[in-house]
Amino acid sequence: MTQRNNSKKYDVVIVGSGIAGMLLAYELDQLGLKTALVCKGNLLDSNTAWAQGGVSICTNANPLDDTEKHLSDTLSAGAGLCDENIARMIVEGGAKLYSRFEQLGLEFDKGSNGKLELAREGGHSQQRVLHVADATGRAIAENLLKALRSCKRLDIYERVFAFDLLMNQDRCVGLKAIKNGSMLELYAPHVVLASGGLGQVFDRTTNPQVATGDGIAMAYRAGARLVDMEFVQFHPTALYIPGAPASLITEAVRGAGAHLLDARGERFAFRFHPSGELATRDVVSRAIQTVMLEQCTSSVYLDLRPIGAANILQKFPNIVRTCRNWGIDPLDTPIPVSPAAHYFMGGIWTDENACTSIPGLYAIGECASNGLHGANRLASNSLLEGGVMAMKLAQVIAGEAAIKHLNTGRREVGRSIILANEHCMPENVDEFRKDMFRIAGLCRDGGKLCDFNLEQTSAALHMVPMDERALEAANVGLLGKLIVQSALNRCESRGAHFRIDCPFTDDLNYRRRYFVSCEGNGYIELPSKHEISITLVAAAENTPITKTA
Repeated sequence: MTQRNNSKKYDVVIVGSGIAGMLLAYELDQLGLKTALVCKGNLLDSNTAWAQGGVSICTNANPLDDTEKHLSDTLSAGAGLCDENIARMIVEGGAKLYSRFEQLGLEFDKGSNGKLELAREGGHSQQRVLHVADATGRAIAENLLKALRSCKRLDIYERVFAFDLLMNQDRCVGLKAIKNGSMLELYAPHVVLASGGLGQVFDRTTNPQVATGDGIAMAYRAGARLVDMEFVQFHPTALYIPGAPASLITEAVRGAGAHLLDARGERFAFRFHPSGELATRDVVSRAIQTVMLEQCTSSVYLDLRPIGAANILQKFPNIVRTCRNWGIDPLDTPIPVSPAAHYFMGGIWTDENACTSIPGLYAIGECASNGLHGANRLASNSLLEGGVMAMKLAQVIAGEAAIKHLNTGRREVGRSIILANEHCMPENVDEFRKDMFRIAGLCRDGGKLCDFNLEQTSAALHMVPMDERALEAANVGLLGKLIVQSALNRCESRGAHFRIDCPFTDDLNYRRRYFVSCEGNGYIELPSKHEISITLVAAAENTPITKTA
């Protein structure tokens, strides 16, 4: 690789091109700030662009709904680990986000009466999910991309791999990236990570190839706190065909009336929860896992036929197209599905203003963990969070007393974290990802987690060359190990984290958030409850049996 350096200065540098990164870039441009937007692929390579279902916002289209009900659903899904103040702020911020969508010309689906057509998804007590057929994220991303083309003070860096934060003492002052084999250094007093999740830590995932957790790994190496690393959400219904990608089959199809069937063609979801197919994702995923084990199958089936052919074609055209490409017509045949890694509730710890534990470094979107999602994300709250926090952070940055470029002399600033810390990769990253899905996936066992953790700690690791794929592999290895260590630490089952050897929820000891950092690990305490309970959960059926302590 050519080691040629190119240095530039900005008011703000953003990494990531999902809803969080693109909307923030637009907002900052409107506020007059010189901004750089960096993305590893092109601007439409993101989890946002792949999102099918929609964005959950309370609107007057459903007079039975309000933000208090939305908040209640969010807290319930989060299984006791949500930060209620932040959850309230984001839920109530939905109205402002919807107004911004309207201003940017984004049109959500409407019924024949001209009113918004709302969907209901798992864990929601009301219809409140705004959508554009089954490609809502793509519509949002394309709309924001159009808006960015009019920005006057924005530089966009596509196919640029950001791999290292630059530090001046304890403050983040920029980042280092690779572009066409050359080193690029971007300096700014405000560096924002909006780099998305880490689904590619697992070999079966709904996420695009770019989702290797690079921003989260960068933050960790720089000394930032990461939190809730054990909470990885597995989507219940991803296409299962040998040789085919784990394409998402949106939860909205179950909200529209689709049924989950076992190998005998029988519905089974109500065995595990009164809400059946519309229980939260953790419950439905484990129900599917249990049925597959009982019947020794690799999948269950999602039957869209109860929705009706006309509605399927109108509301879910992309799902129909994807399935037909793999030889299945959902108009007359149930779709084989099984769970896949989908969304990361953990990430870089932030406060309500998106500030991390490192001055000058911010995080928003899926790479951040501010306490909204708790132990299990409520469906379609991710696009809401990314948009609301982008708009809020723009105001936070613009509200600084003065925005000044720091001295960017190479001798004064720009300490490379990669040179200061161990940066290694697994011996075989593909096998590592398979082991992560098998051992640290949907259902976990403490003994196997411990053995895997010891094996990876003692295994021969290879130092990483300055190559994008090798750096990605190193990030996958680092984050996988942190997930395993955090899963070992939480000796209970809660939300998306399920330990078959500890099949109970223990509020007395574990109703708190666990953080990890280069400088040590610890707990973030949540407000105490008036009544502390220990909830025992039957491993096979996930049936809660609550006892007061």
